Amino acid sequence: MTFMMKRLTKKLCFYCVLAILLVCLFNVLTSKNGDSEIDLKQYDEIFKTYYTYSNDSDLNGPKVSMDNSNLVRKLREKFLVKPIEENKGRRTRYNLIDMSLIDPSMGQAAEIAKIIDYTKGGFFIECGALDGETRSNTLYFERYYGWVGLLIEADPLNFVKMLKKGRRAYLSPTCLSVNPYPEIVSFLQRSNMGRIANDEVVEDEVMSDDYGKKKSPIVNVQCFPFYTYLLALNITVIDYFSLDVEGSELNVLKTIPFDKIDIRTLSVEFFHVKEGDDGVRTYLEDKGYIVTGKVTRQDRLANDYIFAKPSALTQNLSFYVT
Repeated sequence: MTFMMKRLTKKLCFYCVLAILLVCLFNVLTSKNGDSEIDLKQYDEIFKTYYTYSNDSDLNGPKVSMDNSNLVRKLREKFLVKPIEENKGRRTRYNLIDMSLIDPSMGQAAEIAKIIDYTKGGFFIECGALDGETRSNTLYFERYYGWVGLLIEADPLNFVKMLKKGRRAYLSPTCLSVNPYPEIVSFLQRSNMGRIANDEVVEDEVMSDDYGKKKSPIVNVQCFPFYTYLLALNITVIDYFSLDVEGSELNVLKTIPFDKIDIRTLSVEFFHVKEGDDGVRTYLEDKGYIVTGKVTRQDRLANDYIFAKPSALTQNLSFYVT
């Protein structure tokens, strides 16, 4: 090889390495929390499919009962995305930001694991589910112990991300109703702080620059009562219900017919509830639940009570600090 060819080869290698570095830098600059930016075409398709409503007035409002057969069919056929199917005996792999993180929750999953036999599988419902990975309270049970369930996320920006995660649960681009009937609500898009706009809650004292300095965008979202989801899925027993909806938790709980279904354990965020943590605790204690734990963090990424039915506990009641 001549001197000129060697020099040219070295120069080409240099530019190849430089190109690779530039691509990596571009990926970093166009990412958010390790996740790729929203595919605008996919977002547009999702928005047209799930967030554009017409002729739905007959299946919304106080006159529509939560067990209305047409309402159940509407939820099942239009607002439930089925779990990813197995491909020739092999499940599609998860597409997670951090495949090495075993439990992305902030401690809620560990508390639930203390009080029930989670190793034999189970059924969960998580709302709001965010992107299906970040601080997910249910991913650990699904990924390692074969649990199945339902992930509910109202914000279309988060829902598009969740579709890519490979979760083996039903997904729903909706919200839990704060009334015992279905309705379309205005929803504030605030990433992990999104909430129903017209529900009275306790706002964060410190809002992030992105959301505190400018008005949050609003999107219309279809909400269903909790019981309607169970009828659509033909489910009566929920092993774990994770409820984190930025202040509407107690109002959601008040819509649930606890005499018709069996929710064995719950984690309920209380920080934004206007009645406070005592309001949430008192209500569920009146329904027969006991507090088995409390998960809190100084950065406010967790402010949850852990509840369980006495019949679901694997240890003596005296073990639990209430």
